[in-house]
Amino acid sequence: MALEMAGLAGRYAERGRDLDVALDFSDASIDAADGIGVQMYDSLPREASGAKLEEMRSALAFELGAYFGETYIRNHGGQWGWLAAIGNRVFGLRTAAGLSAFPLVQARKRLKGAEQDSLGFIYRYLWRWPETQTRRRGAVS
Repeated sequence: MALEMAGLAGRYAERGRDLDVALDFSDASIDAADGIGVQMYDSLPREASGAKLEEMRSALAFELGAYFGETYIRNHGGQWGWLAAIGNRVFGLRTAAGLSAFPLVQARKRLKGAEQDSLGFIYRYLWRWPETQTRRRGAVS
């Protein structure tokens, strides 16, 4: 599945190039990836049948989630895999710091408008987790 995620992420980066947006797997590219994802999702043809429209939405969400995860892994470590989540196993990202993240689910929620936080915000939260925890422990001591 990790190879499939890399392929989906590459496809999303191509979507960015088609829109003249540089999605280069850098930390800075996550905000742009989030922005064009929302823009593309909102502009999907409404005249498509229900099943066809849902297929296009799902493909876009999977690609965006894969781009998020691949970018994180390349820059900060971690790996794709099946993770425990509220009594189920869900495919997600285990960061090098040991956190579980679910970029495919988060991307879908973000594109549907159910997630208020941008993927950039979530990405930075994961990225800065060890630093945040070190400061918090230092303040308590």
